[in-house]
Amino acid sequence: MPANGSNAEVEHLAQQQGSADSAVLDWVLANSGPYKGDLRAGELRIAFTLTPAEGWWDKADGGTLAWHEPPTRSAHLRIFIADGDGRPVPGLTVRASLLDAHGNLQSAPADFGWYPLLNAYGGNVLLDNDSSYALRVIVDPAPSQHGFWPEERLAHATVAEFPPVQISRDALAQLPVATATAFANEAELLKPCNAALSAAITSLWQHTASGSEHASGDYFVGYALDYSAMLPSSKLRVRNMLDLSGKNSVRVVVFPRDSRTGRFIPGLKPRASLVAADGALYGPGDLNLIWHPWFNHYEHSVKVPRKGSYKLRIHFDAPGFRRWGRQSDRFAVPVDVEFDDVSLKEEAKN
Repeated sequence: MPANGSNAEVEHLAQQQGSADSAVLDWVLANSGPYKGDLRAGELRIAFTLTPAEGWWDKADGGTLAWHEPPTRSAHLRIFIADGDGRPVPGLTVRASLLDAHGNLQSAPADFGWYPLLNAYGGNVLLDNDSSYALRVIVDPAPSQHGFWPEERLAHATVAEFPPVQISRDALAQLPVATATAFANEAELLKPCNAALSAAITSLWQHTASGSEHASGDYFVGYALDYSAMLPSSKLRVRNMLDLSGKNSVRVVVFPRDSRTGRFIPGLKPRASLVAADGALYGPGDLNLIWHPWFNHYEHSVKVPRKGSYKLRIHFDAPGFRRWGRQSDRFAVPVDVEFDDVSLKEEAKN
């Protein structure tokens, strides 16, 4: 991220996260029954599982969570998408379809959802008959909020064609529910992921002007501020982001995490503002989700006086993604966090 963080350091931190996340995905695939697939498609690793249908929580009127029972005659499709390092990729537009042995084609849900262990795209899909089913997954080009990507990566749609899998609905119904299996092993399996992410956050703070983290309900909310363009390589591009080369530009980085597991939380719309001692307000406003070689986060830039201490205010509403499984009734309320004495008195740390 910071200009004074070397490419080698950034790559090492990304590889640590990718190795830990890949091990979790490998465990999920090994413990999800026989109806699955795993392949490389362009820059991505794309995998899927079919398990018994799942219930879910989502936001209802007034911002409360509503529980939905799983539908009948259905299976639960999870589609996992990881980058070249092995890290899960949030915020993508994914399309999926199933083709049975009789040539019947049906679209399959592919919305992003929160799961124990490892988030995925997908949902419950109706299976009318015992048959072989071939899954086709299309990942659209990365949207503009994925700000830091080499030009050639995810510039075009990625298509993954999985060979047919013979599915018996009775046999599928005997499998354990995927979220229950994952939840029971979550704490132990996520230890390497937490260690890798913590190392990246600590390294970020060592290179930036200011940074800290507070607990708030279901969340850890962390931040970092830096004067410099937080890019490890000039070959990476910035799309729909403000130019940070101007005087007094400060990049505001925010990384909300699950307070129970330490996992980064995508699907939010954070807003941030810096408040000076005289009450003057400097606000970058909405922060963009960034898929970054260092670690995923939200960020934007703001122009402020270089010297002085500020308060940093961060707000975000409860996320709108589905929480799969009865253990996922979390992240139900908005969050307001304030950091006092945020210092902008000196340039980024070395």
